[in-house]
Amino acid sequence: MSENPNDAIALVDAALRRLGVEMGVTECHGMLAGLLVAGKSLTREQWLGHVAPDLAAGDVLAQEAGDTLEGLRQAVVAQLNDPMLDFQPLLPADDEPLAQRVEALGEWCQGFLLGMSLGGLKDVAKLPGDSGEALRDLVQLSRAGSYDVGDDEEDETAYSELLEYVRTAVLLVNEELNPTRAAPQMEPTLH
Repeated sequence: MSENPNDAIALVDAALRRLGVEMGVTECHGMLAGLLVAGKSLTREQWLGHVAPDLAAGDVLAQEAGDTLEGLRQAVVAQLNDPMLDFQPLLPADDEPLAQRVEALGEWCQGFLLGMSLGGLKDVAKLPGDSGEALRDLVQLSRAGSYDVGDDEEDETAYSELLEYVRTAVLLVNEELNPTRAAPQMEPTLH
């Protein structure tokens, strides 16, 4: 995927349109992240089955679009497993209007929650640690499109803080549901 979020969004949007998928890019990315966090193991076929169940096997252009979505899956898997915690929701770049970015963040959260549900999450109350609270917060943020925002510095700062909270919440839930293996503890040796 491209380093520029707007380029990546355009690429994925073209693939979704080619496949006749009505879901937007940010919601699609959120759904993918939710599926991966909830189930951790998601093959190309499973992913495409969720996003484009009618993908025609003989349609070359549809297969290319499927390849683009597979590239998105691979990128998100890598980000969620990155030891440097490099995960970022796929959202419009900072040069886009704030209202558009806030709406996209709400759509991303909706997609993430949908993905968690499709991935098997049945009861938020049974989640370990702080994951339940984090998901309840994401439910509230999924309504972000209805907030009245301006383009002043205070609103920009608030958006940046919300975005960082979402990113951190996703990484927290991912770690609590899919703990990484800790390095083995070495017994101290006496010399």
